[in-house]
Amino acid sequence: MPTPSAEPLVSCLMVTRDRPHLAERAVHCFARQTWQCRELVIIDDGDVDYSAMLAPFQAAGALIRYVRIGSRPDVLLGELRNLAIDAADGEWCLQWDDDEWYDVERIAVQMAHRGDHAAVALRWTLMSVESAEHGRLAFRADAGIATPGTVLHRRDAARYPNLRRGEDSAVLRQLRAHGLVVLGSEWSHLFVRCFHGDNTWDEAHFLQRLRRRPVDWPSYAAARWWHRDLRRHRAFRLNVDEQACLAALDRYWVDQTVAQPGAGLP
Repeated sequence: MPTPSAEPLVSCLMVTRDRPHLAERAVHCFARQTWQCRELVIIDDGDVDYSAMLAPFQAAGALIRYVRIGSRPDVLLGELRNLAIDAADGEWCLQWDDDEWYDVERIAVQMAHRGDHAAVALRWTLMSVESAEHGRLAFRADAGIATPGTVLHRRDAARYPNLRRGEDSAVLRQLRAHGLVVLGSEWSHLFVRCFHGDNTWDEAHFLQRLRRRPVDWPSYAAARWWHRDLRRHRAFRLNVDEQACLAALDRYWVDQTVAQPGAGLP
């Protein structure tokens, strides 16, 4: 259990299998969070043991609960997320996917907006797409109501359907009925959705965000067919906070800060 604190305990919930190189980056982001009272619950249904990767983080003080359940074909992503909720001790739960990038203030900002509501989510996030056709693309995008993977919720407020994908969208619809706060574009830098080729959704799903709304179509059409360069879309005009977040993501790989996981602990 964590040291007693005036802050509520936030349980960050990760479902993962057989990609420790990506999961390590997400654990790195967890370790650097400014919200002190937090735990990371990892449900692993793969064959690769993450214990050695996690050990330095745990030795540096990160509270990580690692649960290996082995391959269970009948247990899809939604039920794996429920297993993570069941293993959590926190009053609040936050999806912490193994292949995304998280700003150091991610937990703190969403917790600051929780009030008496059941959940807090981000509508706007950043997207980082490694595209075979276009190269590296980094832009701002909105998800309509909210981005499902960004939901912070009271532990007893949601259960996931046992689906292979789209399970978090179903939970988002549940939470809307119980009180959902959705943060605006000024917080887009808190979360980066990363396309790397081994995602649940394909590249087209990520790039569709450039033309999701009717208001985006003129900019998309000009960039795609007139300039023949998607980077001319207005979504690529990033503010200082967004640029800093993406620079930190790039620096993670360049500097290989994961070699010293404890160094970033607040």
